[in-house]
Amino acid sequence: MTMTKKIGIKIWKIFRFIIIFSLVFVVLYPITYMFSCSFRESIDMNDPTVIIIPRHFTFNVIIETIEAMDLKNTLINTVLLNIVCSLIQVLSCAVTGYGFAKFEFKGKKILFGIVIMMIIVPPQIISLPMYANFVKLKLINSKLTMYLPALMANGIRSGLMIFIFRQFFAGLPRELEEASYIDGCGFFKTFLFVIIPNSISAFLTVFLFSIVFYWNDYYISSLFFTNNQTVSLMLHNLPTYLSLKLFKNSAIETSSREQIVWLEAGCLIMITPMLLIYIFFQKYFIEGIEHSGISG
Repeated sequence: MTMTKKIGIKIWKIFRFIIIFSLVFVVLYPITYMFSCSFRESIDMNDPTVIIIPRHFTFNVIIETIEAMDLKNTLINTVLLNIVCSLIQVLSCAVTGYGFAKFEFKGKKILFGIVIMMIIVPPQIISLPMYANFVKLKLINSKLTMYLPALMANGIRSGLMIFIFRQFFAGLPRELEEASYIDGCGFFKTFLFVIIPNSISAFLTVFLFSIVFYWNDYYISSLFFTNNQTVSLMLHNLPTYLSLKLFKNSAIETSSREQIVWLEAGCLIMITPMLLIYIFFQKYFIEGIEHSGISG
């Protein structure tokens, strides 16, 4: 190996390390800063010497944020809304994706084009007509406003879910279904007892996507609910709830810098369940993405 090539390899290693370190820093620094702010007194925000390590370490900020968000009731309400919507959406999108992948019917390409449009078109375009319909049906502030679109494969990001299922099912061997048909199974039994057991990674991937999208949703929830407590809505209104909790008066406002510790604590509380879910299911998540054909 020539000297020039050795120097080139060393330069490339250094350059690669700088790129990887920069990417890791960009991803981890906000989380590190969030964690740091969640366990410091608000007075540390006015101290220029405090950057990452708190000078006054405390759990009071987390406790006050939990109380202000009414976390117990908020979590119960969010989980009921989130899990039910996610389960319904996974089932409806799986059936739809299976139909697009394995059956031929008139207008298939046009309908699949509409599915692609569901991925591209902003949700605000269809949510406003949906709101008008739900007002006529007197369903505002009812969980049905979230359940019904999910049941019709028209929930939050349903187009992406259908696309993932369609790509995954299209990659399954045709022989699995043919063997099932020979054994006397119909379409329903084949899907239930053959396709689903061989598509666990795809179902988990879509389920994780659905949970994250519903968990983080603010726009749809705020549109259809006026008195519903979800994690995203409580986090959005956290400054008001903090004023009621800390000062017993919502009209009293603290400075933006002083509010950061509670807001960061609220963000930490919100993302922790999603991080834990991803840590435990990342293997199936990555596998599902790879098999769906959208990893590139």
